[in-house]
Amino acid sequence: MGTDDPDANTVRSWLSVVRAYHLCDAAMVTRLTAMGVKLAEHEVLANLASKPGITQQALAARCFSAKSHISALLAQMEARGWVRREPDPTDARAKQLFLTRSGEALAKRTGKVQAAVVEAMASAVSPEDMARTERVMNAVSVELEKLLAEKPR
Repeated sequence: MGTDDPDANTVRSWLSVVRAYHLCDAAMVTRLTAMGVKLAEHEVLANLASKPGITQQALAARCFSAKSHISALLAQMEARGWVRREPDPTDARAKQLFLTRSGEALAKRTGKVQAAVVEAMASAVSPEDMARTERVMNAVSVELEKLLAEKPR
């Protein structure tokens, strides 16, 4: 490896994070699909359950998704009776997003799926390891946010 290459331990650590992320994603997708819900729909449900009235732009940022993707997803979810849009009283151009009753009930069900997956992950390690993982991933996220803020070379 060259001087700019990460060492083998770093690569193995990074790959373990990637593997765990993909396994978590697969566990969520498998369980949500059985309920007739897509992972992206669950993300919207969870965000609207915790932040009722947020705007589409804020939702897109929270979901790390393009506004156009969120717009299409919201239209589908609105057609299924899970989401409603209301005018934003402070910005005539914006709409606030809310769950309907059926959306709230579904958000509770998909939230239980997420809680079970998180519980399974957490059961594999000690509370101290979980706290350390949080600190480490927060530090990694800070560095990645700096990298994203830089102009590509």
